[in-house]
Amino acid sequence: MRLEFSYAFSVLAISCFSLQAQDLDSIMSLNAFTEESDLQKMLNKNVSVSSQNLTSRETPGIISVVTAEEIQNSGARDMVDVLRLVPGFDVAHDLSFVKGLSLRGNWANEGKILVLMDGQPFNELLYQSVAVGNRFPVDAIERIEIIRGPGSARYGGSAEYGVINIITKAASSLNGVAVYGTAGFHKDATGRTNGGVMTSHKGQKFAWDLSIFKGKSIVSDQLYQDIFLASEPVSLVHESHADPLNINLGLKYNGLSVRTMYDQFENADPISTASFSNYALDIEYKIKLSDKFRLTPRVQYMNQKPWQYDFEDTPEVDFNVRALRTLGQLDADVDISRKVNLNFGALYFSDKGIDLSVDETMLKMHNVAFYAQALFKHRLANATVGFRFEKNTKFASAFVPRVALTKKIQNFHFKALYSASFRSPSLYNVLIDTTGAKPERSNVFEFEVGYQFTPEMLLSLNAFHISTRDVIVYGSEGEGDTFVEWYESSEKSGTKGVEVVYSIRKKKWYSHLTYSFSQALSDNAVEKYRIPQTDKQYAGMAAHKVTLNTNVYLTPNLSFSPTMIYVGTRYAYTTSDENYELISNELEPYTLVNVFLNYKNLLPGLTLGAGVYDMFNERPLMPQPYHGGLGAYAPIPGRSREYVIKLSYQVNFKK
Repeated sequence: MRLEFSYAFSVLAISCFSLQAQDLDSIMSLNAFTEESDLQKMLNKNVSVSSQNLTSRETPGIISVVTAEEIQNSGARDMVDVLRLVPGFDVAHDLSFVKGLSLRGNWANEGKILVLMDGQPFNELLYQSVAVGNRFPVDAIERIEIIRGPGSARYGGSAEYGVINIITKAASSLNGVAVYGTAGFHKDATGRTNGGVMTSHKGQKFAWDLSIFKGKSIVSDQLYQDIFLASEPVSLVHESHADPLNINLGLKYNGLSVRTMYDQFENADPISTASFSNYALDIEYKIKLSDKFRLTPRVQYMNQKPWQYDFEDTPEVDFNVRALRTLGQLDADVDISRKVNLNFGALYFSDKGIDLSVDETMLKMHNVAFYAQALFKHRLANATVGFRFEKNTKFASAFVPRVALTKKIQNFHFKALYSASFRSPSLYNVLIDTTGAKPERSNVFEFEVGYQFTPEMLLSLNAFHISTRDVIVYGSEGEGDTFVEWYESSEKSGTKGVEVVYSIRKKKWYSHLTYSFSQALSDNAVEKYRIPQTDKQYAGMAAHKVTLNTNVYLTPNLSFSPTMIYVGTRYAYTTSDENYELISNELEPYTLVNVFLNYKNLLPGLTLGAGVYDMFNERPLMPQPYHGGLGAYAPIPGRSREYVIKLSYQVNFKK
């Protein structure tokens, strides 16, 4: 551990020494590069997920952007492959082998990370979780904008630790028709078959887009033994699946935008199936009152069946609930001057849960929110000041401020950020709460420095401290007819750590090297996250992660992309004793090495890719990131080496 801290300190010292060698005036007077490099073009793009007025190096958040080029070159099979290459992210599994996200050493599946695709939230309304394994159409993505930090001041109570904003090609850049498909093969099984079609037409006043994605996959090709040894080991080739369906339609006419989306995802383990369905309709109208004043009213409707849970040995669906949301919002954006921007607004939404087994309303709650953010641009620093206030009819109100100082001065940039954030109790959190439902609250401090040594090379380092109070924690006991479940508030949790990103992008190759370190806070009070071996890590969480994402263009059309992910030691509950008490064990570090070849325009518009994932057959275990009690699952055995083939074909409409 001392070695990793020494390394991080050395990187920071080098950056600081480079700055001390020049005073502020000399830095301000440095000549700009005569031609933007490919790296500069990426860095200088505005990032909509955090601020529409600032680039990624000045926006008030710790930002990662993943492009369609990087996804295609790496041969990523699903969002798990994409996010594992992003600093701080990892994946663990919940009930029924449903995969969820962790961030910066914290289990972040319920209400802590907001996931959007073309503006539509994927967090379900009962628990605010997001299933990610083989669910999203990665080959249809234009870019992914990620805030590795709190987003509550802007996005509300589902963005306590982070935001993932997925933008598809059809909704943004495509003006034509494209089809794509992915197949993955293990030694003795077919791992996945995914495919989709998208079409879009962009006119001066009217535009439309339509995307359809459908897939089929297994969770693993290995044998699985339940944690209590209650049954014989089974092959997950026949006893698991993760099957998505997504239909996405968008219409635009002048300032009017309409998007409707249907998403269906089914995930199964050897004894149960969990399915998620979501229909969403979103209508907004951007009104340009003047060159400096823009007003956007918005209406959103969501109709979901989340966590439709079915045990194989029961005759009927065991959990069958519908969740509804109706939302209205009015957003205003004003340029007070060339250097001052003000964004503010208000929204109201109503959530309702219906138990379909008896056709009765379980709970209904109403929420109102007000938010504002001001941006002040100055030659020495940009200052961002904002807040959000939310009031719900079923739990206490939440007020979260944010303050940020950011600036890019020629090659150097810095960010000093403070954000309060919160997780709103969702429908089922409130329904079975035993300690008085209240928002979970976090205070997050972040600091980033970065330096662009050449037009093609950037080094950045950030440090963070996350302190979370009133942690919403799930509990259960008993089984069968004696089974009881509840939510309660625990006193404190959180992590601290550092993340380093080194990027170099040449005309014929690029490489991104990252290092992530996180450590549990010493006064953690959530027993479910604890493991007996150490108090510096939570269950299933690694302290260290290193990633390398490299691509070489062997010819203008042929690329070769090796990627590497190293994850350090983890501790997790893997088995039990004769009294059914869970036993925590050490999970050894692993290194995933993947390679992918991509040939563009094999024929006009046709792209063919092939590669190998987990080349050295590491098969890392994917544990549950908590003590699951009598409902615990053993870690999912990792997939074996997978051979992947990708094919896509695109025809563009004539302008």
